[in-house]
Amino acid sequence: MVSRRQMLRSSVVVGLFSLLASLTGILVETSIAAKLGLSQRSDTFYVAFTIPYIITNLVGATGQFSLVPFFSSLAARRSPEELWRGVSYAINLVFFGSCSLAMLGATAAPWIIRGIAPGFTTAETVAATSLCRWLFLIVVPAGLAEVFRSFLLSQGRFALPSAAGLFRNLTVIALVFIAFRRYGAHSIAMGYLAGWVFQFVVLAGQVLISFPVHYSLVLRGSSEAFRNLRGAGAAQMGAALGWQAVVIVERMIASFLPPGTLTALSYGLKIMSTLAELLAGSVGTAALPSLSRAAAHRSAVEVRSTFQHTLEITLALVSPVTVFCLLLARPIIRLVFERGNFTANATTLAATVFFYYSLSLTLYSLVRVLNFYLFARHEGVTFLRLSIAQYGLMILLDLLYVAGLGWGAIGIPLGMFTAMAILCVWAIGRNVADIRDALDRTIGMFSAKSLLGTTLAALAIWMLERGQAAPSTGWANVVYVGELCGAGGLVFLATLAASGAIPVARLATIRHRVKDA
Repeated sequence: MVSRRQMLRSSVVVGLFSLLASLTGILVETSIAAKLGLSQRSDTFYVAFTIPYIITNLVGATGQFSLVPFFSSLAARRSPEELWRGVSYAINLVFFGSCSLAMLGATAAPWIIRGIAPGFTTAETVAATSLCRWLFLIVVPAGLAEVFRSFLLSQGRFALPSAAGLFRNLTVIALVFIAFRRYGAHSIAMGYLAGWVFQFVVLAGQVLISFPVHYSLVLRGSSEAFRNLRGAGAAQMGAALGWQAVVIVERMIASFLPPGTLTALSYGLKIMSTLAELLAGSVGTAALPSLSRAAAHRSAVEVRSTFQHTLEITLALVSPVTVFCLLLARPIIRLVFERGNFTANATTLAATVFFYYSLSLTLYSLVRVLNFYLFARHEGVTFLRLSIAQYGLMILLDLLYVAGLGWGAIGIPLGMFTAMAILCVWAIGRNVADIRDALDRTIGMFSAKSLLGTTLAALAIWMLERGQAAPSTGWANVVYVGELCGAGGLVFLATLAASGAIPVARLATIRHRVKDA
């Protein structure tokens, strides 16, 4: 049975390498913001990127929630022939499917743009259509890269799969700075395409070097593992369609709001979801192979114990970061974006949106962990039902807050927060996937200690913030954010240590054990 210490060690490995990928991912947005600012040009690019971005995100989620349990269950049977048959099946399915999807998307690009942004002018629609066709090409290398990434994760190889995004992001940044003057926004699209191809080559190379690969042109499979994969894939596709509907509705609403609002919403959601992926996603990624193997062996005790450890580590990581984002929204946005064409007024709008998105950070992270749990148990239908309920609520609340109550840009992140809160309460009340079995007194006590630490951290940051003047330079802003976050983090950790939530003696061994992971 996997212990909390082992999971924490693996989570640290995933987190450290994911941090590099996440930081460069933010730098990608920073480089785009420096070139496009918050303007109609930036809105045009992000409208064009809407569906390709959704698909690549879906590919990542499908890999973790479908392929990792699939490969783990095949490996648990200790049959190399069946394992490589499964790997070949996944490669073939993703390749042919992604090629078809890319061609369909490129052909339908004009209608996609008109549907997402009905408020665009003819010139803006034409520009967005051209970009959209380029961006649909990234679907093919993104899909293949995810197959190899998921295979490495299922085999306990966490470092390179977690760092793979670093190679992609550096490629995007390089092409933006080198080619933007000549190709404009198309240089961003070319950068994403080159970056995904590079990531695919790195991951495929690692698999070919480290494992005795046996590829075959397999397009069918009939065992229980294959049936579970198809069920999980169908659930992911249904959820993707639901999320696509949400994004399209939100982009349609934002296209009628003042220029730059759509981009600000995109940045706010991107930072919040990146933080959730870096923290909760790292823990879930480390836990998923163990959860999947426990489910394959039908060990309910091990599944429950592993899920509890996952929840505890997620709360310990996400809680203080939520405080940082809420109390330091403007300095964080200024630190990340305010340069070039991204003005102080743009910072004000983006910081407001980011603050309201940050309200959802903890809930978003917990739902993210719940999704790992559901797919490890092969409960794709439950995941689909929860996703449809969440997305339906989000659309209704978006319309209520923005169109009905006239709350403007903040209505969309508030719609997400309210929908996720309702979803979490409902899931616990209905005992979805036997979740209440894991939410015992131990989890309750840990949550209470985490809440106390979060409160004291917020108080420490508030007191330090009152005693300091707002930074006037970029470097001063870096120091300012670093000092306040560092102080808040120390208070949070000290509270958990003093309350016994963190075994201090064990923490001293983590640094030595990480390099063995």
